[in-house]
Amino acid sequence: MSNQPVQELKQGKMLFGSTMTFIVVVVLSGILYPDQLFNVGVGTMNYLTDKFGWIYIGGSFAFVMLMFFFAFSKYGNIRFGPDDSKPEFSTFSWIAMLFSAGMGTVMLYWGVAEPVYHYINPLETTGIAAQTPAAAEYAMKQSFIHQGIQTWASFSVVGLILGYLMYRKGESGLISNILLPWGRDKANGGWGKLINLICVFGAIAGISTSLGQTGLSLSISSSYLIGTPDGAMAKIILVGTITLITILCTTTGLKKGIKILSDYNAYLLVGLIVLVGALGPTTQMINVYFDTMGNYMNDFFTDALLLPAFDAEKETSWVGGWPIYYYAWGVAWAPFVGPFIARVSKGRTVREFILGSMILPCLAIFVWVAFFGTIGLESSPETIAAAAASSKAATFIVLEDFPLGTVISVGVVIALFTCFITSMNSSTFTLASMSEDGSQNPSNKQKVLWTIAQGAMALTLMLATKSGIDLLQSISLIFALPLMFVLFVALISTFKMFREEFETDTAVAEEPTTVQQAAE
Repeated sequence: MSNQPVQELKQGKMLFGSTMTFIVVVVLSGILYPDQLFNVGVGTMNYLTDKFGWIYIGGSFAFVMLMFFFAFSKYGNIRFGPDDSKPEFSTFSWIAMLFSAGMGTVMLYWGVAEPVYHYINPLETTGIAAQTPAAAEYAMKQSFIHQGIQTWASFSVVGLILGYLMYRKGESGLISNILLPWGRDKANGGWGKLINLICVFGAIAGISTSLGQTGLSLSISSSYLIGTPDGAMAKIILVGTITLITILCTTTGLKKGIKILSDYNAYLLVGLIVLVGALGPTTQMINVYFDTMGNYMNDFFTDALLLPAFDAEKETSWVGGWPIYYYAWGVAWAPFVGPFIARVSKGRTVREFILGSMILPCLAIFVWVAFFGTIGLESSPETIAAAAASSKAATFIVLEDFPLGTVISVGVVIALFTCFITSMNSSTFTLASMSEDGSQNPSNKQKVLWTIAQGAMALTLMLATKSGIDLLQSISLIFALPLMFVLFVALISTFKMFREEFETDTAVAEEPTTVQQAAE
């Protein structure tokens, strides 16, 4: 493969127009025919997760295994750029951006809510009695599983091949370039266009869903903490504020706005964990972390491939609502998180990238879940029941009776803001890039347009119909199914290109010996 593209794929206008049309159609349908569209979307999602749940589960497991293969094989030393290139960002800033762009908002949202839910409602077929020590261990392990490595692997699959293509091979950032090993005509043709459309549709659906859910959570938390009305005006102000800050960050570039915000966010999260650890049952929290880590690793293969089997009637709903939902959501986020983490990983090796993007964020999330989850599970029965019944306010309910609980709650709200703004920056970068034919530095005009479009889509659905966010969530999970196959193509393409590079290097290394032998 040549180091410079022979023919650029020109379909940015098509992608821009198609995705904007998709946004308009979904928004108008949600306003004019909310019930019908909701029934179709949720019904389709339920059918796919029921009949094809094995693809989500098996695929996410395969992603983990194959990424580890790349990391620890001879390919792990390949660098995103020339062999002598250096990382563009410091290790701290790099990790901060990786974490904030990924599942940081999920951790903040579910860090307390999920442990207390599983504590009260363990999966029936496990035989674990609710609200017992065994249920507490089970609840913590489930939180580690669902926010762990299988979810993050999807981001790494996309980021790995795009980082290699952009910085090692001089290609654009279009995801359709995963077809280059089969010929540039395939990447530039109908199949390439289909892949790009699936990815941008999935990206806009995934990020708008999350923005809507974050807006609802922030609205409820503000109402809970300071008594602001949880109405339409509060939601408009919150989403508008997120949108404006995102515009400011994304137009100032990676090295200024996004980097500074991610660094600040990392310091804030570390500070909150230290504060909670100092004020809470410190030894117990640390013990829970290591004990749950042991349970997670010990049962990894069993839990990673959990599917309804001989007691499917009792397991199907739970499996579809928890592990399949998490893994599919991760896949839906991959089209915009993957390109972003590739962009900030210039100069890193394949091994650094994979371990950094898959392992380090998980370890940080596990600390947060262990510390805050312990607080939740050690609360009074009444507090636990209230937290389990209101996932959006669970963290604030639990912190109400905790020392400096109000201060910590305010810190969580700020962190929720900053984490999501970084995620929205990553989606804006990807959408703007694809609208300009894979540009590694898309224009500020495109960034502003896409930021406003995402905010408008989420806000319209939040205000127009109660089912809007659920509907868009179902759309993002529906798009995750074809995206699974896109990710498998990306993995095959990665292997083909890595193998080709090593074969080329071997041939070059052997050439002087051959010449010398001929001379003799």
